[in-house]
Amino acid sequence: MSAPIQTQPADILSMKDLLAKEEFHLPKVGQIVSGEIVSVSKSSVMVDLGSMGIGVVYPGEFYDNPERMKALQPGEKVSAMLLELENDQGYRELSLRAAQMTTAWQDIKEKKEKGEIIKTSIVNINKGGLIVEVNGVQGFLPLSQLSAEHYPKIEGGDTAKIVQALQKFKGQELEVRILDFSETEGKLIVSERAIREEAAQEELAKLNVGDIVECGVTEVTDFGAFVKLSTTLDGLIHYSEIDWKFVENPREYLHTGDKIKAKVISKEGNRVSLSLKALKENPWDTIESKYSVGQTVSARAIKIRNNGVFMELPGDITGLLPISEFEGKNPAETIEIGKEYAVAIVNLEAKEHKLILTLNPEKTDKKEAEKTEVQS
Repeated sequence: MSAPIQTQPADILSMKDLLAKEEFHLPKVGQIVSGEIVSVSKSSVMVDLGSMGIGVVYPGEFYDNPERMKALQPGEKVSAMLLELENDQGYRELSLRAAQMTTAWQDIKEKKEKGEIIKTSIVNINKGGLIVEVNGVQGFLPLSQLSAEHYPKIEGGDTAKIVQALQKFKGQELEVRILDFSETEGKLIVSERAIREEAAQEELAKLNVGDIVECGVTEVTDFGAFVKLSTTLDGLIHYSEIDWKFVENPREYLHTGDKIKAKVISKEGNRVSLSLKALKENPWDTIESKYSVGQTVSARAIKIRNNGVFMELPGDITGLLPISEFEGKNPAETIEIGKEYAVAIVNLEAKEHKLILTLNPEKTDKKEAEKTEVQS
């Protein structure tokens, strides 16, 4: 009679089952694990992962930041990504950098979803904007996303001058919002302007064209003056809106820090245009009582342009000697800036603020004769 077959109790697991169960709890490649540094040497950083064993981080992990490896200390708690379950030395191979980047991108995603305002350091400059860093991830702050306060005000958009103007931001911190990101593409776009826009919109809604406002001059350029209307709202006074007479250099009229009153003349998007001359008496309203077609007057040459020479008449009136007056010659050969010349009025349109002049009074006599002929 054969011996009875011994059966395994239901609650006792086989070695295979035990291994399978243990394997189920093993970390997976790509998983973020935590541990404590037990030693740091030139060849490796050893990390105690508790029940998961011992992990190792190799020096190659710090190729672009060797100081980071030197700063690690035994007893320090770290998070790392598992690169290999068991390497040739029997250790679990880890990456501190990969864990940091994974955590950083997750944090970036959360900040984007919340619309959170964050501080970012400026690490470099290029012609398109600023290179920033958020949680160790490099990103881009485009020129178009700078606030009006920080936007380089370079007339003509000269690239070299823009890059030069941006250099002052290197090493500084700016407050930004995350506009867009992609971990797979390694793309991170941030905006400083977005922070101001929401608050600026509220301030802008309170303004109406025609309002007279008090503001402070923040910067004066060749093409006008930038002013601060509120903490978040800026405006521009174009040089043509500073005075009724021709303004060659805005810096002769306005200075940084000046407190002034100006009139709102337009609102386009988030841009507010203001005028100083709108608060002064308009000399063109009474010009026809002072000047008429055919009249010869003394005028001072103030600016040579492609379309002719601008001449200043008494009473803050600016007229134009058209380029055709010079019959193909360079006006500078005939006209000296600052000098006064006898000119005759060829055409006067007060509503259009248009006054055409000539150095040859015979032209006006001929025009008047033709006009008389037509009327008769």
